Amino acid sequence: MKTLEVSRDADALLALLDQREAKHIQEIAEAQAGVRAVVSRDAAARFLGMSTKTLYRIIQKGEGPPFVKRSVGSRSQNERVYFPYPQLNAWKEAQTQYSSPDQRQKLREEAERARLRAELANLEAQAAALRRALRESGDLRIMAFEGLTSLTEPHPWVMDPSRVLGHALMVSDRDLDEGDLIWLSLEEALAEDWADLAAHGQFTEIYVGVLQHATMYAESYHRRLRLKELTSDGTSNAENVVSDL
Repeated sequence: MKTLEVSRDADALLALLDQREAKHIQEIAEAQAGVRAVVSRDAAARFLGMSTKTLYRIIQKGEGPPFVKRSVGSRSQNERVYFPYPQLNAWKEAQTQYSSPDQRQKLREEAERARLRAELANLEAQAAALRRALRESGDLRIMAFEGLTSLTEPHPWVMDPSRVLGHALMVSDRDLDEGDLIWLSLEEALAEDWADLAAHGQFTEIYVGVLQHATMYAESYHRRLRLKELTSDGTSNAENVVSDL
């Protein structure tokens, strides 16, 4: 088992995510009322009915809605992505192939219900993954990676916005407050650019260690099955083949 010490527990992070979700809902409401001109990436993803990860990918490919970048801190690369609401709404409308207003409205309502169902399932899976990663250590400050599943489960990462600043359970309060939150597996996160190469190396060691352990376990289990099969066929036959294992 590979473990890391974290700065906050899963429940504290999930409470913060609930607060952000309420903030994003408020952003969209204000944009629709004309109070604000732009919305954040998380709010835009919610409005479009897709995950932040999906929106992140399509804007990387240049296929998403128009956006602007604004500096939010003293660091040279600390810029957030925002979406002008009129263009965001127009882009969403352009994705609809129906010309009838009634059809578009029905599609929106069904898409919203489907999005909410998927969002609930996704949040429940994310919370479960986080709690599985955190092992009891008196104050719940140990995050563990064990088995291949731990490498593919989604984890919350803080981005700046094109570089990974670190795991949301480990970054500073400032980075967590200023950065964008995106859910990625450890494998996906390691494939991104990182602001801190030492942190990237730390998670790389964990990734490699889990893979090595899984490989050793698979090979050992295979050898055990072969020995079991050989011994069941007779000792003389087993002695001729054991040397090959």
